[in-house]
Amino acid sequence: MVDAMDVRPWLRLLAAHPMVGMSVALLIRSELGAAPWDVFHQAVAGTTGLSIGMLSNATAALAIAVALGFGVRPGVGTITNALLLGPCVNAALAVVPTASSPIVAGAYLAGGIAALGLGTGLYLSARLGSGPRDSLMVALARRPGWTTARARLALELAVLAAGVALGGRAGIGTLIYAIAIGPVAHAGIRFFMKDSP
Repeated sequence: MVDAMDVRPWLRLLAAHPMVGMSVALLIRSELGAAPWDVFHQAVAGTTGLSIGMLSNATAALAIAVALGFGVRPGVGTITNALLLGPCVNAALAVVPTASSPIVAGAYLAGGIAALGLGTGLYLSARLGSGPRDSLMVALARRPGWTTARARLALELAVLAAGVALGGRAGIGTLIYAIAIGPVAHAGIRFFMKDSP
């Protein structure tokens, strides 16, 4: 339980969003292939003219609504994520240029995955609620015969397929992300949970 008088969880929650926003921007600007949700966001952005950050907020709100329909109540961190991540993504995209060479692209990819792992650990160590898409994963996992891992895989594959079908750009970076993000996020969670309030 989070102590209402302890400001550290709130600072962690707020600090996590610029870090995750930067990770999204680095993966996109690498042009090696973004994470599945951002392949989808890029595709919809290309057809609607909306910003990737705005679409990130929209899918977060939709995920919260669907999860709520299945009985998964959002925490304050869930709502904060839905409001803050999009502007952080847009701000990071405004300052991160497209990778100028394969070496820079590789550095962007590595940096993006590392930043997402650290941001995930920082966010979860605040203990103020899961992310909107994680809430949706929890809701799916409540179906008979489903596990959290199966729900996560189904969600990621569904949004990736939808993104590619709509013209989003997946690539080797998407594959590397899929392989690496689990262990990297686990390391980030362990690092920040050690001294979690």
